[in-house]
Amino acid sequence: MRIRKVMGLALVMVTIAALSGCSGKKGSSAQSGEKQIVIGVTLQNLSEEFMTMLKGAMEIKLKEYSNVKLIVNDAESKPDKQAAQLDSFIGQGVDAVIISPVDADGLAPAVKAVATAGIPIITCSADVSGNQGQVWVGSENENGGLIEAQYVAERLNGKGNVAILRGPLGAFAEQGRFRGYEQAFTKYPNIKVVFDQTGNWQREQAMALVENWLSTGTQIDAILCQNDGMALGALEAVKAAGKKNQIVVTGIDAIKDALDSIKAGELDATCFQDAIGQGMGALEMAVKAAKGESISRNNIPFELVTKENVDGYYSRIKL
Repeated sequence: MRIRKVMGLALVMVTIAALSGCSGKKGSSAQSGEKQIVIGVTLQNLSEEFMTMLKGAMEIKLKEYSNVKLIVNDAESKPDKQAAQLDSFIGQGVDAVIISPVDADGLAPAVKAVATAGIPIITCSADVSGNQGQVWVGSENENGGLIEAQYVAERLNGKGNVAILRGPLGAFAEQGRFRGYEQAFTKYPNIKVVFDQTGNWQREQAMALVENWLSTGTQIDAILCQNDGMALGALEAVKAAGKKNQIVVTGIDAIKDALDSIKAGELDATCFQDAIGQGMGALEMAVKAAKGESISRNNIPFELVTKENVDGYYSRIKL
């Protein structure tokens, strides 16, 4: 009898151990044996459509990993807030960081602090000034500005008055895209910039600025906008003034509203910036870096979008 009891007890213990070994959620890192990777993400402003597309692309890519967690912060276009978010990621001991920086110069020290702490940091879409230990993925903004300005110059046959709506002054994209404008317009001495102000990426601000410009009576032949949100705001002001057929309006990013406007024959052009490719690429790079694998700078070129080719871009912005 005693032998049977001992054997029975042993059988129960073996069964419990087997069940314990199978416990845990399906697909969890405990089951796979992989260490959880935590990635901190801070994006410029999640009220901007391009930023929400970056976030959405990262979340889609995230589904490919069973052991990766994202902590996503909204910087709300505030450099100080974004710097504090980076500091918080250091304190949390995350395995990698992705940032779309609000300010190229202002965020450089905070990015360097992350790298100095031994945490890989990827700058996505925008970058910071100098080599702070970051690895960048995005589209060369100077190239985007050059493509946009070249299109405008050709539409104006090399002569006319243009107005420029910039992003937040000091932002990486603002600086790069404006350099592209300058590079293009050096070849066209008969193109004159009559207005040059920031609309801070915002549609409403851009519309108000253009309304003011038009009220002065100054001749404007084209308005170059450094993102599509501002371009759509500028377009509304131009239409309200009855000048749609007199002023060329262009943007950058190729968000859906911009594509729809081009297709309808209203907005003249935009420059496709691959938000999905950038967001997915940034997450893939962050995971590799967190695992100790080497990563390198990744440039994704801009592409001009007009009514002639707009249909081909809807599938490329669909999450």
